[in-house]
Amino acid sequence: MKWWLLGLLTSCAACRSIPPCVTPALQEVRLRWGTQDSLGLTIRGYELTAHAELFQYEAIGDSTLWRRRLGYIDGALYCRLLLQAHRAFQAVPAFYVPADSQHFVEYRSPVALMRAVWNPRYRTHGNEPLWLLYDSLEASRRPLRQPP
Repeated sequence: MKWWLLGLLTSCAACRSIPPCVTPALQEVRLRWGTQDSLGLTIRGYELTAHAELFQYEAIGDSTLWRRRLGYIDGALYCRLLLQAHRAFQAVPAFYVPADSQHFVEYRSPVALMRAVWNPRYRTHGNEPLWLLYDSLEASRRPLRQPP
């Protein structure tokens, strides 16, 4: 009986502590980034939750085809990425550049959706904060931790 209880307590995803920067208002925030086709129909990307949990996903439009958990990033790193996302979307609140293949970053919460899409072949002054955010999010995929 004791082993069952110990297993339940150590495997509970909801029991994980959240990063220190996540206030109650930010607990449903999701950062997404990746690539999409010119119409935004075929999407391949990553999603980072407020629990610093990283997922990979593929979607067609708004319909998710599959989603799998990759692991967790460090809480301090999550806080830096969240701050960088806030600053990037304050600097560039809307951005869209059509191309056959596009990069995107997205900030999603129950009360806000901010999404920027650009041509990955051209780096301009206007999309620089978004490029930097995209690069930082991509780099965050490398030091993953597995769930406890």
